[in-house]
Parts: sequence; C-alpha cells; structure tokens
Amino acid sequence: MTLSNDDVQFLEQMVRQLEETIRELSEREQGLMRALGAERTAQLRELWASQLGREEELELRRSLDWRDRELLWMWARLKRARSARVEAGQAIMRRARLPSSASEPGP
Repeated sequence: MTLSNDDVQFLEQMVRQLEETIRELSEREQGLMRALGAERTAQLRELWASQLGREEELELRRSLDWRDRELLWMWARLKRARSARVEAGQAIMRRARLPSSASEPGP
C-alpha cells in the first residue's frame, strides 16, 4: 500500500499533535509525581507494572485517591500516545523508503 502526499501530510500533522500531547502529559505527570511523593509513585508504578501480589494489589486499589487515579490515567494516555506516535512514524518511514517510481503506474 502506498501513501499519497495527502496521507503523508496527515501523518506528519498527527505526529506533531501527538508530540505536543506527549509533552503536555509528561509535564502533568511530573507535577503529579512530585505532589504524590517518591514512595507513593513507586507503589503506583508497581501497580501499573502488575508487580504486586493479589492481596497487595487489592489493598492498594482500595486506597487510591483522585490524584493516584489521575496518574494511572496519565500513564495510560502516555502509553497510547507514544504507541500512536511510533506507528505514524513507521508509516512515514515506510513511505520514505519506497522508490518514487513505486507510486507511479506502470506502462
């Protein structure tokens, strides 16, 4: 599948928007982590990475407050935005590797 110039422009715009979103979310993430403190952030990272035993996880989930949930939500959004950024970048790179004659119809 070849991408048209319009497709590439769309992907490039999408990448710029995703980079801005990632920057904004990262700033908010840092602020939340400072507000929560290193110990609570470490606990939430363990929860996020599924590194806790079942009882520990249940106990931690019961104790989550709004800021804890917001940080977990932030990590989920960052993960999705970064994945989308990678996919868009890969599509642009695939397009860049195609010879220019590949998009032109044959004789």
